[in-house]
Order: sequence, then structure tokens, then C-alpha cells
Amino acid sequence: MTGKLRAGLSLLLAACLLLVCEDAYAGRTKDQETDAGADEQEIWARTGGGITYSGAVKDDGQAPGNLTPTASDWEPPPCWYAPYLGAKDFKRVTKKSIEGQMTTPGMTGHAGSALKQLLDHYEDGYSWPNHPGFKDWNVENDGEGMFWAGVPNPAEEDVLARGECSEVPFWVDNQEPPPDWAQGEAIEPRMLAELAYERMIVPDTAAELRPAGEQVVNLPTWVWLDGEQFQPVTAEARVPALNMWARTTATPVSLTIDPGTDDAELHPGGGECAMDGDGGVGTPYRKGDAGKVPPCGVTYLRSSESTGPYDFTASVTWRVTWSASDGTTDELLPTGIIEATQELDVREIQSVVR
Repeated sequence: MTGKLRAGLSLLLAACLLLVCEDAYAGRTKDQETDAGADEQEIWARTGGGITYSGAVKDDGQAPGNLTPTASDWEPPPCWYAPYLGAKDFKRVTKKSIEGQMTTPGMTGHAGSALKQLLDHYEDGYSWPNHPGFKDWNVENDGEGMFWAGVPNPAEEDVLARGECSEVPFWVDNQEPPPDWAQGEAIEPRMLAELAYERMIVPDTAAELRPAGEQVVNLPTWVWLDGEQFQPVTAEARVPALNMWARTTATPVSLTIDPGTDDAELHPGGGECAMDGDGGVGTPYRKGDAGKVPPCGVTYLRSSESTGPYDFTASVTWRVTWSASDGTTDELLPTGIIEATQELDVREIQSVVR
């Protein structure tokens, strides 16, 4: 098969399988009921294919979460190869899709030839390098393996990267690894951990400030976090067909404050306040603490009247680890950050009574 024809075949197959593949791997937060009457877009549930997400994840597992990795060069996989359908279901879904495309008006030339060869590949044993052909869609081996397919990461914004796993679906026997050429992109536990991280939801950084609202020059602003809200959170990604899972855990470790101006003194110096044993930060302000230096906070040295409100930013840093079905425990992923910014007016007066 020529490079041009093979490229055309891959593009056509992507179009043929768009409805079933995109939905099949979109990600679900829980296993669905298996049902012989399920439509084509729910076949993944009956065959055990796809990735399911649970725990602290965004929506239904399709959208990114709110935790930003600190490593600028780290990215979760844009696509991967994973179990798709058993032989009988693959034949029913894919044959119908290909034949439908072949009857589309104007489907001639390279496009028509590619579709014909694709059909021959699964029905009559037509092969090309690294892709041995099949007889009758390999139905005789149904239950002894699955067809694997390329899966686009719905949370990946780069359309080209999402489509890199463009090889036509291939067969993998049960308990056997995918072919060598697919190893770098075949789903594996670390990928699952990264996908769970990408979708993870942690509590918003809602720092308490005293005084609330307007601040005063040379009087400390106390900053703290409620320990009950900042506890470790876990997200899990699982491939039921492979009995493969990865569990990603984010644990808050510190709060960093940025006063929004150089005319300020941070407490402690540098503005990084460590979490205590209960997940809290700093100490809540109490009556009579006005003249004291807070364990976590800021003292503004100049009013904001001439510049406008200062952008006060509080950022919580989360340590991220993962464990998986392959025996991996507490492996590190890039640290994550979630921040919140609020405008603070700082005024200058001669005396203050709190």
C-alpha cells in the first residue's frame, strides 16, 4: 500500500468511526449497565472498553480539572491506543460504517480505493506491514481478544496531537501486549495516572483575610485556610477490559501569598506558609491580635490610593503522587497549583481600632 493511499485510508477510517470511537472513549464517571440492546454508541460498556473515571474528577471525565502543573514541559497523553471492541461487535459497527461511506456520492479515486482495501483488510485477509489481515473480521476468535483503536484525548486542545494515534484498529489477544510499534502509545498505568491528574478537581483557594475587605498601611493582614477543606483528594482512571487502573492523589503542602506590590512585608519572608498537620494554614485572627505579627500574612507599607487596588493572590501548592494496578506506589507527578486573586484596597490612617 502506498503512503498516500494508507494516509487516505487512515483519514477515512477516522471519519467512519468518529461517532462510535469518540463517544466510546469520552470517559464515564462510573460503569454503566451492560445491556444486549445497547446502541452502537454504548457498545464500549458491554465490551468493557474505554476509560472510566471516578473520584475527584471534572464533570464526566472529558474536561480538564482546575489543578495546574508547575512543570511547563509536562503534558498528559494527547491520544493513546486502547481496547475498543470484540470481533463480533467490531464487525457489526465498522462494516456498517465503511459500507455507508462507500455508497456516499463522489466516493471515488483514492478515497474509494482506500475504503475497499480497508474492507478487504478485515474480511479477506488483505495485509500491509505491521498489519496482518483478517478473515471475516476475526469473528472465529471472538472472546479471545479485542480490537484496539486510537483514542483522542477529549481534553487535548491541539487537534493535530489528538489525531496522532491514527493507525487502523488492530487485534490483540487476551493477556498479550499490543504490537511493538504501538508500545509507546498503548494505554498503560502511568498514562492513566496522568489522565486522572488532568481531570482532577481540588478545592478552590479561598483564603480567609482579616481585616476583611479594606486593609490598612502598617497593620498586618492575617491570612489562613480552613483545614477541613484542604485535605488530600484522589482521582482514579480505569480500563475495565484490561483490569488496569491508576489512582492519583493530590495533597496540599503550602500556601504562597503574593501581595500584588513590592511595597509590602510578607510573613513569613518569601510568602510561603506551610500546611499544618490538619491541612490548615496560618492561624485565624482573634480579637486582640491587631498588633501581632501573623504566622501567615502580609503588612502593606503603602496605600493603594494612587495606584488602584492591589491584586492579592493566594496559591495552594499540591504534591501529586500515583499508585497503580502494576504495583507502582507513591510515584511523583509534577506539583500542582491552584490560585485565586482578589483586589485589596489599602488605606493610610493615623490610628485604627479593631
